[in-house]
Amino acid sequence: MKRMRITVAATLAAAALVLAGCSSTGSDSGSTADGGGSTAASEGSYVFLPKSLNNPYWVDARKGMEAEAEKQGVTAEFLGPDSDDAAKQVAIFESILAKNPLGIAVSPNDPASVKDVISRARAQGIPVIAWDGPVPDSEVQGYIGTDNVAAGETAGKALADAIGGKGTVAVVIGSLSATNLKQRLDGLTKALDGYPDIEIVATEESGESMADAQTIAETILQAHPDLTAFVGIGGSDLPGIAGALKSSNTCGTVKAVGFDVVDQGIEAMRGGCVDALISQKPFGMTAQALDTLIKMHDGSWDQADGFVIDTGVVVVTPDTLESFLAEGPH
Repeated sequence: MKRMRITVAATLAAAALVLAGCSSTGSDSGSTADGGGSTAASEGSYVFLPKSLNNPYWVDARKGMEAEAEKQGVTAEFLGPDSDDAAKQVAIFESILAKNPLGIAVSPNDPASVKDVISRARAQGIPVIAWDGPVPDSEVQGYIGTDNVAAGETAGKALADAIGGKGTVAVVIGSLSATNLKQRLDGLTKALDGYPDIEIVATEESGESMADAQTIAETILQAHPDLTAFVGIGGSDLPGIAGALKSSNTCGTVKAVGFDVVDQGIEAMRGGCVDALISQKPFGMTAQALDTLIKMHDGSWDQADGFVIDTGVVVVTPDTLESFLAEGPH
């Protein structure tokens, strides 16, 4: 059996953090990251660069990468800043080029910030794809992930269903500079254009922080005491919104719709604070992305550059939550 090693590294503001995974041969290894964003990637590895590691969405994404790495007997690493930070993500990206990885999948905080590093990676002959979030007008060879405009439209329709097609809505979004989140917002507003009795009264950025999302949602509730519903665009936004609804005792009274079926969202839905979860497929998304990078490396990939693979979304409601979870990782 080929040796397999999986490592996960996070960049923290003031201290080094090592998260080591397991190998199929029983030996452990790890990689490190420091406050400046440098990281010790391993030779002969495939590397995934998420926006951050503090968003619960990335847990399932990492697990999908791990499962595929174990299945194929390769080394895969999940390296990112602890919180959304475009500069630190770029620093990590730059540092791994010296290790000449076998392939890279990037989900950018700010697409413009990674274009130059992508070009350098491609000049080194390293396959690079965008995963989870696109990098328009760059040298990435393709994109694997959610069609975010369509996903935003799906969220808009789920919201309209939850509030009976009328009311006031507040949006909490992780970042307006992240292409995938902005696309979701565009899709949401496009869908809501079809409902003249629904009005968006606030749109606020959370920085993909659950704590900040909760604070923002609490402030919005104070400013709009008759608010009908919230929409969370990023993975950390809905858990924060649910926290605000719970603390204000408005669960069920103020509806909540948002992205990703993570532990916090599941708990909130079971507690009556969330009406619809838009599930991406982070586990399957990273598994497919790693399989693609492996095929690119060994020359068996047969699609031309510029390919797009939409991994789709599923609307999960309180009525379908348990059956959805019983199906296993998505």
